[in-house]
Order: sequence, then structure tokens, then C-alpha cells
Amino acid sequence: MTRMLASVANVREAEIALAAGVDIIDIKDPSRGVLGAVAPTVARAIVRHVAGRCPTSATIGDCPMQGGPLGKAIDDMAATGVDIVKVGVFAGAVSLEALDVVCCRTRAGTAIVVVYFAELAAWPVDFAALARAGVTGVMLDTAEKTGGSLRSILKEETLMQFIRGARRAGLPAGLAGSLQVADIAPLLRLQPDTLGFRGALCRGRQRKQAIDGRAVRRVRAMIPLAPVPVTLRPPINISAM
Repeated sequence: MTRMLASVANVREAEIALAAGVDIIDIKDPSRGVLGAVAPTVARAIVRHVAGRCPTSATIGDCPMQGGPLGKAIDDMAATGVDIVKVGVFAGAVSLEALDVVCCRTRAGTAIVVVYFAELAAWPVDFAALARAGVTGVMLDTAEKTGGSLRSILKEETLMQFIRGARRAGLPAGLAGSLQVADIAPLLRLQPDTLGFRGALCRGRQRKQAIDGRAVRRVRAMIPLAPVPVTLRPPINISAM
């Protein structure tokens, strides 16, 4: 069953998404980059407002895959109380140094989803190494938000290989990247664990604009509701963010 992830920047947007029945609230600041991070105070406020009604995830920003900065960014966001921390791979592949940082955090109980980018990823992705590091799941996104949706950048065969490769390693796989309404039905046929949205939920389909309730409901209506609620337990066994 594919779950719907909605990226929100503040409490008001989180409430709109919750009212529409989204499955996952993803916290990010689209004005600060591809995976722009909100201030910790904002993340805490959203987590308090969601109050366990659905899982929450949060991005750590467009952070380099370097041990010190990466570890601090993960720790700072995990301290806000989000269920899952999302880490972007901007170097094509996860370095051994970054993998050690991630492994250290997952062993300490932090759930981490690793986000690859269609334009930057080094293929094939080493899903087995990520699984050994204890990550919760993986996601495939786009780094350039004005260059079209994920489906316009990668062929369906490549998307399917990403999903299957992740699942062979025991990792849920999500897809995102400027997805629009027209992308939903074709991507649902690939059966990803999660489809992530921002721009399609916003006024004028502009990711830096505020979320529009009608747009969120339209997308929600196209993705069948999960039959049972998502539950969280270490290690978190839910759809990738």
C-alpha cells in the first residue's frame, strides 16, 4: 500500500495536511534549498501539534556528507522529537565516513531515511550497505525543482529498479520530486511505499507558496487510504519518507 507524504513548513500547513488525511507529515523549508531544514523551534511546534496523529519526518538541510556537520545536523533535528530524520545524498553516493555517522545514530535509536537525487545518484545504489547501517528506508527525489518531475528525468524501468533494489535489502522505498497529479496513477502502478508531494499541494503549484487545502485533498483522493494506521517502534518499520 502506497502512503501519501506531504511536506509542510509550519503548523498551519501541518493542520491542513492532517485535515486532508495524509499519512506522513514531512517537515521542511522549501525556501532554504532542496531539503531545506526548518528551525528546531518550528519542528518542535509541528511535532507537538501533530501529537502522534501520524508519523513525522524532517529534513536536515542541504548538508554535506561530512562527519562532523552531518552528525550535528542529524542530532539537532532528532532532538526535536520527529519520528524520522531525512538525510540527502548530494555527492552521488554515501561515503564511508557518512555511513559510519548514520550507523552510529541508528544504533542509538534515531530513525533515518536516506534521500537520493535522480540527477546525482551513482547507480547502482548500494542498498545492502544502507541496510547494514540500520536506515529505516530510502527515497528518490529530484535536486532541480524547475527541471520537471521525477518521471520526466528517469525512465519507469529505473524507478522500478530503485524500488525493487531497496526491497531486496529489506528497505521501504519512496518516490518524490516535483510530482504532479498526472504522475500519481503511473507511479502507483510501480507500488512504491510512499509518494511525496510539496509543489502539487501548493497555491499555483509553486513549492515555495503556502499549501492549499483543495490541492491536498485532490492528491489524497487519488491515493487509496492505507487499511491500517502506521505504527512506530524501533526500528521503525514504516514506509520510506
